[in-house]
Amino acid sequence: MKQQTKEIIFNGALKAFSERGFNETNMEEIAKVCGIAKGTLYYNFKNKQELYIYILKMGMERFVRDIHEAMAQTPKDQVELRIRKLIQVHIEFIGREPDFCRLLVSKGWVSQEQHFNIRQVLAGYFDFMEAEIESGKFYGKISSKLDAKTTANCLFGIYIFIPMRSMVWGETMNMQEVRESTELFVCNALGIHH
Repeated sequence: MKQQTKEIIFNGALKAFSERGFNETNMEEIAKVCGIAKGTLYYNFKNKQELYIYILKMGMERFVRDIHEAMAQTPKDQVELRIRKLIQVHIEFIGREPDFCRLLVSKGWVSQEQHFNIRQVLAGYFDFMEAEIESGKFYGKISSKLDAKTTANCLFGIYIFIPMRSMVWGETMNMQEVRESTELFVCNALGIHH
């Protein structure tokens, strides 16, 4: 698939799925939003589920790439700074990709097959977050009582649901306040006192 076509399909399908959800969206509507023929969509994706997983996979790959780039320059032993950078990357991503965040919390995860596929899509994110938590524990900066998997799940929930109030109630978010409150909450929850 050509890069330009991929990007058109990614953006259009993301918009359609995030606005209407997986079950209420069909391939014809997605093609219309993308401004392409339905045949072009089916040429690239055999069905709606394959397209949905592609959207999740591409979105998460972009997100994880952003995280890796932000963390690459920060030494592992600077745990508090790494946590702050992680929060910053999450907040920036939420602000830049609200449709993708809406998709992550949508009700599209209905079938067991989709659960399996979505777990695979999210694996890179959770592996990275769990490693960060274990590293922080190793350096004595994050409470050793915290289970890395459970903590990574909690952090994901916090980050993903931050934009929900804005999306659901239509409220404008002050991103500086969101970042500062999230930093304080997360650092305290992890046992990092500053």
